[in-house]
Amino acid sequence: MKPHPEITPWFIGVWIALAIVGLWITYLDKNVARKKRLLPVSIVVAGVIFVLFTFLMTGDLRMMGFVIPAVALITFLNLRQFRVCPTCGRTIHSGMWFARAQYCPKCGGRLD
Repeated sequence: MKPHPEITPWFIGVWIALAIVGLWITYLDKNVARKKRLLPVSIVVAGVIFVLFTFLMTGDLRMMGFVIPAVALITFLNLRQFRVCPTCGRTIHSGMWFARAQYCPKCGGRLD
């Protein structure tokens, strides 16, 4: 496939919009049920959009052999690291790759 570097401004614009939505979901939204529903969806959608734009900008299927596993790993780790406290609604990012937070650092509530 022919590369399309001219869509780079679209990539940047979409990424800025995703960052704004991600910040709203993780830090500004206080609705726990909505946050628990939207957080995993936004993580997966961001990964898919990144893979799609990478393919469109490069046009190289061989590069996808590296990009797709890397994005899949990052998506998996993000899905495991981000948790929402059911008590106070805070979004917790554990920062540990293979361990999950068990308690909320803000209120001490147990994370499910």
